[in-house]
Amino acid sequence: MTSRLTDTEIEAQLNDLYAAVPASQKVLSSEDMPVMPVMPVSSSLWGRIIFFILSVSLFDTASALPANTSSPVLRPFVLPPPKQHLSRRHKGRDESFSPRLDVNFPDPCLVQDQDDHWVSFATSGGGYHIQVAVADDLFGEWTHLQQDALPGDGWTSGRNYWAPDVRKLEDDSYIMYFSGELPEGGHCIGVARSHNSTGPYTMDPKPFACPRDEGGAIDPAGFFDESTNKRYVVYKVDGNALNNGSGTPIRLQEVSTKDGSTPIGKPVDILDRIASEDGPLVEAPSLVRTEQGKYLLFFSSHMYTGDAYDVKWAMSDRVEGPYTRGSSPFLKTPALGLKGPGGGTSSENGQFMVFHAWCGKGKRCMYAIGYGLDYE
Repeated sequence: MTSRLTDTEIEAQLNDLYAAVPASQKVLSSEDMPVMPVMPVSSSLWGRIIFFILSVSLFDTASALPANTSSPVLRPFVLPPPKQHLSRRHKGRDESFSPRLDVNFPDPCLVQDQDDHWVSFATSGGGYHIQVAVADDLFGEWTHLQQDALPGDGWTSGRNYWAPDVRKLEDDSYIMYFSGELPEGGHCIGVARSHNSTGPYTMDPKPFACPRDEGGAIDPAGFFDESTNKRYVVYKVDGNALNNGSGTPIRLQEVSTKDGSTPIGKPVDILDRIASEDGPLVEAPSLVRTEQGKYLLFFSSHMYTGDAYDVKWAMSDRVEGPYTRGSSPFLKTPALGLKGPGGGTSSENGQFMVFHAWCGKGKRCMYAIGYGLDYE
């Protein structure tokens, strides 16, 4: 199933599927508040006592009123807001919502290199450990390169490489986080490096994170917080691999800003599955900081093989959490003609992401979409 919708059709679907949440109750204005007569200073002692009691009562009433806050709504767009720079964007191009890469390219990530080319990497396929594709225009034509971005086996079994994520470090080199299978089975997070955005990447000799007693780890993603000059890696603890109903927390680990992999402090679990909402798991985290200074966490829930697979989101004032979930998924079946959308990665500065969705038998294509936060 391939989504090929016009802008008009997409806008109509968005209006129906992503309706605004009700506005929050506002605090009473000064006109709504009860008026308390002013007691003259020369009043009697009993008058002053009554005045004090009324003052305390009114203060308690006002402080108990709901805060004048609004709930954010995350809305998708075929294209990001006009102010967002897209390299080599052609004005006036007719847009439709269709795969940007019409091959099996699951769990895509996104990085823009020093030459302003867009590069995406994906789970094993086509005989390659890690697939790679490039484009001048994120929302234009992509080229699937016939090369392996991660040719060596290193500490892995040599098969089943999942969900890579690539980031540029401060020395302009590139670091790849990936899910690698151990020779004895189970997955751990690995790290590989290259001075070329498309590779080849060379593995570090040991895994970066390998909580085998918790089921292993998959789906890593890097995040650099410009507000604090700190770097992090988020990943999923693969508890569902134990087949015992274990949790699948999203884990956050601070790392060195120089090498992108030396741990700093202990990891923190920032979100876990809610069985009634997420099924057996949450996975595929992607973390960004919004223009409003909030931390926005994307993640998928349910099994990738089914229509319930989706892209959800949560927000926090602090990178370590707690995170408050959005009122509805960002992407789900059948919105925008998609089937089982998930495995999304946001651009580092926000406003658009790449993700996969089923586009044929045994094939998950890569899509690109913009997004924006509304406060209502």
